[in-house]
Amino acid sequence: MSTQVQRGADRSRLGHWLAVGTAILAAVIGFGSRAGTALVVNKPLTSPDAIVSLASHEWERLPAVSAWAARYPAALVLLTVPQVVNPYNCHDCARRGERLIAAGVDASRLRQLPLTEGGTYGEAVAVRTFAEANHIERVLVVTSPYHTRRGLATFLSVLRPAHVTAGIVPATATSPARPERWWAAPYDRAYVRYEWAAVLYYAFRHQVSPFRTDE
Repeated sequence: MSTQVQRGADRSRLGHWLAVGTAILAAVIGFGSRAGTALVVNKPLTSPDAIVSLASHEWERLPAVSAWAARYPAALVLLTVPQVVNPYNCHDCARRGERLIAAGVDASRLRQLPLTEGGTYGEAVAVRTFAEANHIERVLVVTSPYHTRRGLATFLSVLRPAHVTAGIVPATATSPARPERWWAAPYDRAYVRYEWAAVLYYAFRHQVSPFRTDE
């Protein structure tokens, strides 16, 4: 490819992602009071082959994982494990299996998925690798409410090339999140600010569109 053609392609890609970034920022500004609710996506999946418990925020995610595991007793339960565990990316990693077993999930269903890349994108890559090796076709992701939009968009982007269907559900019952009044509490304000920044980063870094919520 000539240098001129390469530069043209680079400008085209840059223009595309600048447009995406502008759309995201405009959405955040336009949403205003709805910036919290706009982050929450609920896309349940019937009869999943695997239920994915994303690392961190275990106090709100694990009860929801165990509830969905009870609803679909044939599904495996996948626990993602960061490359370097710390209190922020997986604050209760060592006891997640124990807590799920205590909640009624059979130990034979649990699988640990060590990550080779960081963040939600790395979790999706780890799930794709496991799915391809174990003939998993339907995956249900459980995560915090404000993380669901970016989580679903990321899993759709990563899993679709492997022909794996993804759904996502927010752990609303045990979460302190109040999306309708996200500005009223420190937890919500911090999470919403962080998540919109992460949405923008993922659009540029991983070409994941936050507006992608369907296969």
